[in-house]
Amino acid sequence: MSNLAPDLDSGAAGTECQTIAALRRSGCSVDTVWREDLTHHIPHSNLYNLIELPMAYRNAMLSKLQRRSYDIVHVNQPHGYLAARALIKRFPKARFVHRSHGFEGRVESDLTPWVLRYSLDGRPAWRRQLSRIVRSSSQYNNRMIARHAHGHIVSASECKMFLTEHYGVHGDQIAVIPQAPPKLFHKVEVKPMDGERMQRLLYVGQFAFIKAPFVLARAVESILREMPNTTFTWVCDQHHHASARELFTDVEVLRRVCLLDWMKQTELVNVYDAHGLFLFPSLFEGFGKAFLEAMSRGLVVVAANNGGMRDVIDDGTTGFLVPTGDFESLASRCIYLLRRPHEMQRISRAACKSARQFNWDRVGAETLTFYQRLTR
Repeated sequence: MSNLAPDLDSGAAGTECQTIAALRRSGCSVDTVWREDLTHHIPHSNLYNLIELPMAYRNAMLSKLQRRSYDIVHVNQPHGYLAARALIKRFPKARFVHRSHGFEGRVESDLTPWVLRYSLDGRPAWRRQLSRIVRSSSQYNNRMIARHAHGHIVSASECKMFLTEHYGVHGDQIAVIPQAPPKLFHKVEVKPMDGERMQRLLYVGQFAFIKAPFVLARAVESILREMPNTTFTWVCDQHHHASARELFTDVEVLRRVCLLDWMKQTELVNVYDAHGLFLFPSLFEGFGKAFLEAMSRGLVVVAANNGGMRDVIDDGTTGFLVPTGDFESLASRCIYLLRRPHEMQRISRAACKSARQFNWDRVGAETLTFYQRLTR
């Protein structure tokens, strides 16, 4: 069950679609509940998540269970706590799995210092107070899902550590299952890392505080000033292109910046193949699938040291990790690489080979193994 539309080209929804397909290929029978199957009476998204969504999940689950029995009920994010509690009471043989694409409690914990550092909350006092109430209610959801779920699936070891340390969830109840690039990215032959690719920098991600666009822009400006033959491409929603351009203060640098709109995976693979260096400065990632997509196409990734990047990248071998939020380290590492083409070629080959270990059949197999462990 997920309060998302089933879209292979989106982040969390794409992960669920691919996992479901992999489970079905392994012989599992999987029924689904998507956004269109849930009630939506409250228009405000935060209030809906806190007030209506927990009951919507519970009702949808009970409706399904009236017609068929299940071994596992798998629900995205902590708003399924009422469903988990109802399952324990009414269907004790079934097991409830909470799937987090970035545990909410960890998001707030990791981002608060950055919000304070950059003094970005200029809202009126009453709105800040309302946000505090919403956060408090969200923490209740987190505590309840930690208490009632039989198991938790996360994509990064940091989320497992957070669940254990802050909510007392036993390590055996948590599976860390990294995500994977689209199948297409493994099927299409990877282009060699030549001189033209090396001079092209790329970023793919939302224009949102959590993704650190201000860190990205400052790093890119430093790189493009130092390396006059380089260019930079930024893929994000076209509605944010104007805001992205405003982050650049150097007009000459901005002329070498290209902004592209979101696109399907079949088109995005060509964008990856035209670039050589991938910047990924996120302040927080539940996993960060884009960096692994880049690795699978042979790009050299320089990423913040958090989320799935910390788990997957072997620093200096299959990519590079820099301190989170440090634009100077991000820029200096990229400049170092741009001046060493042989180093980039070596990392490119290693990154591509490493990324091939991560595929959706593996995700399905590890998910099924965790399900089976819970049912035993």
